Amino acid sequence: MGDAAVSEHVRTALQRNDQLRGFNIAVETINGDVRLNGILDTQAQIDEVIKIARGSEGAHTIHDELTLKQ
Repeated sequence: MGDAAVSEHVRTALQRNDQLRGFNIAVETINGDVRLNGILDTQAQIDEVIKIARGSEGAHTIHDELTLKQ
C-alpha cells in the first residue's frame, strides 16, 4: 500500500470519529511512517488519534506531534 493511501485511511478514520471530526489533524506518511500534527483539547483525544492511526492499514510507525490547546 502506498503512502498516500495510508494517509487517506487515517484521515477517513479520524473523520468518522465524532469526538475528533472538528479538529484539523495533519497526516503525513513516508515509507509507512505516519506523522500526526495538530492541536486537541484533551489527552484522551490525543490518545484516540494515536489509537486510530495505529489501527489503520499500512501504518508501520506513528510519530506523535500532537499538542494540547493552551
